[in-house]
Amino acid sequence: MKYNLFWLANFDEVNKEHLMDTGIILDWNTIEPRKFYTQKRAAHQLYYAKAQQSWFIYAYPQAKEVLLHQDALIPELNTNQTGLNKNAVQLIQQLARLNNFEQHQQSRAAALRIYNQMQPVPTQDLLDLLLKPVIAGVPVDWVELVCKRLPALYILKSLNVGTQDCAFLIDNLPILVKIMAPQQNPAIIEQLNELIDILFPLLQKYLPDSATAPNNIAAEEWATLLISNLIGLLIQSYDAGRGLLTNTLLQLAAHQLSLPVIEAENYFDQAVVETLRFDPPIHLTRRIAGKDLLIGNQLIKKGEMIIILLAAANLDPQIFESPLTYNPSRGNNQEHLTFGAGHHHCMAKHLTTRLTAEVFKILYHRIQILPQSLAYEPLLNAKLVKNLFITL
Repeated sequence: MKYNLFWLANFDEVNKEHLMDTGIILDWNTIEPRKFYTQKRAAHQLYYAKAQQSWFIYAYPQAKEVLLHQDALIPELNTNQTGLNKNAVQLIQQLARLNNFEQHQQSRAAALRIYNQMQPVPTQDLLDLLLKPVIAGVPVDWVELVCKRLPALYILKSLNVGTQDCAFLIDNLPILVKIMAPQQNPAIIEQLNELIDILFPLLQKYLPDSATAPNNIAAEEWATLLISNLIGLLIQSYDAGRGLLTNTLLQLAAHQLSLPVIEAENYFDQAVVETLRFDPPIHLTRRIAGKDLLIGNQLIKKGEMIIILLAAANLDPQIFESPLTYNPSRGNNQEHLTFGAGHHHCMAKHLTTRLTAEVFKILYHRIQILPQSLAYEPLLNAKLVKNLFITL
C-alpha cells in the first residue's frame, strides 16, 4: 500500500483553499502553533477529517497509543516516479522504514551497526572549523553557517570520513533531502540520480565490510541497508538537527534565566529536552492502520491514514503541568513524543540532544541574536526557520 500525500509537500504546492480545515498548520509565518494546537485539542482529541480522509490526533494518550501499536504502520513512500534509477529507488524504499516488521528489524540492525562504529568527536573542534571564517561583530547566518552543517559533520567525522568527502556530502545535502519530496521535476530527478550514484560507492568505503552481514541478509542487500541508513541519518540531521539547534537558541534567548541557573552543569541538557517538547522542529508523523484499531474508544478501520500531531501531544495538560510555559526544570519533559515511541522511535535522539547541549555550553555566552523578522521554510511537517542572523 503506497501513499503519495500532500502532507510532506511544500505548502506552496498544495491547494490552500481546499485545505483550510485541514487540521494542520499551513503557514508557520501566520499561525502560532501552541495556540493552534490548544484550540484543536480542546475541540477534538481525535477526529476524522473527511476532506483529507484521515484521522487527526492531538492528545498525548491517543498519540502514544498509536505510536506504540504494532499494527499502526509507517506508510511507504512512492517509488513509482519515472526517471529515478535503481540506487535512488532502493534508497527511497529504505528511507520509508518499511512497515513490514522483518524488514524494519533488518534496517534497524544496519543502523545499530553504524552507530556502533561511530567514535566521539570533540564538538569544540567542529565548531572551530565552521566558525573559522567568522569575524567578531560581523553578522552571520546561524542556520547556514552552523545548523545545516554541524550535525552532518559530526556524523561523518565520527565515521572517519575524509575531509574532501565530508565537504562534498555536506555541500550536496540540500539536493539529497529532495528525495523525500512527494514529487520531483525532471531536473531534480537528474540531479538525484547523479548524486546518489556517487554516494553509494563513496560511503561504502567508510562503512562496515558487507562480509560481516547477518546470516539472514545477503552481502549486497546489507551494503545497501548500511548506505541507506547513513544517508537517512544525514537527511534527518539536515532538517531536524538544524531545527533543534535554531529553536533551542531562540528559546534560550527568549527565556533567559539567572546566571547561577544557566551555569548549572545540566542546564543546557534540560533546555534542549524542553525545547523538543515546547518548540520541536518536527510537528507530525503518519501511520496507516494495518488492521482495525481501537484507539481511545474510537474505531480506526484498516487502511485509514492517521496523522499524529506530536507537537500538540507535547502540550497536553494531562501529562505536562503548565504545558504552555517553557520550563527546563520540569520533571517529566523527557516524556515528550518528538522522537516518536516504540520500535519506530528515532535512534538518533541521544546523539542529537547531546550535540545540541554541547554547542550551547560552548557558545551560548558569545552569541548575540540581531533584531530581525523570522521567516519559515514552506513545509507542512516541520517548523524550520530559514535564517537567523547573529554575531559572535
